[in-house]
Amino acid sequence: MYEKDFVVSLANDVGKVIKENFRKHLEVEYKGPRDLVTNVDKYIDNLVRVRIQKAYPDYGIITEENSDINKSAKIKFVIDPLDGTTNFVKGYPQVAVSIALMEEDSVTFGVVYNPILEEMFIGELGKGATLNGKEIHVSKTNDFKDALVLTGFVYKERNEKSLRVFGDILENALSVRCDGSAALDLAHVAMGIVDCYYQKGIHIWDIIAGSLIVKEAGGIVSTFSGDPNFLFSSEVLATNGVLHTKMVEFLKG
Repeated sequence: MYEKDFVVSLANDVGKVIKENFRKHLEVEYKGPRDLVTNVDKYIDNLVRVRIQKAYPDYGIITEENSDINKSAKIKFVIDPLDGTTNFVKGYPQVAVSIALMEEDSVTFGVVYNPILEEMFIGELGKGATLNGKEIHVSKTNDFKDALVLTGFVYKERNEKSLRVFGDILENALSVRCDGSAALDLAHVAMGIVDCYYQKGIHIWDIIAGSLIVKEAGGIVSTFSGDPNFLFSSEVLATNGVLHTKMVEFLKG
């Protein structure tokens, strides 16, 4: 099966597991302060690894809940099996599976699927971005006072500077939201319902698929300083492009 079809099929199957267990009894553990993992995260992580190794035994696999497999492979799957675990535990419907294909240093295909709302976002390098098969584009908002901004705070990044920046953005933007899923936050920038998203303390599996979807929808993704090499930087800024410079100014603090 062609890799893209495989990724979409895998996302659908993972989505079924997420949906079947949503607002059900879960076994919850703490990986760190306010960093949750459930039995469903672990089950899905194992499921995707088994499926990929059976279909593409020579490909690499990077997932959140386990050690990397064949990391030096030319083609790799990078997966967050359940993005928004805290939301999942609380029954808040912003949860998703995120799967990306990476060839060498290039991200070529990405899927972010929220099975609760039945929204599948897909981005393919050079071919645009879609939501449930319909083309999507970033917003055209050009005045920051009209901007809706998304962000998130991992435990270790809740400090004086991050709160000051948050306050400055909140004071100048239309409003700010914290939805708890980096993959979906990026997808929502891509579909144009929010204008900007920024977060520190994230990992490649959180953002790799969503960042491709944003770029294919016409947006810009970078580090806080505007550097396009963001995947391994532990921070991400995504905007509709028009507001990117303004957000970089805010994030300088």
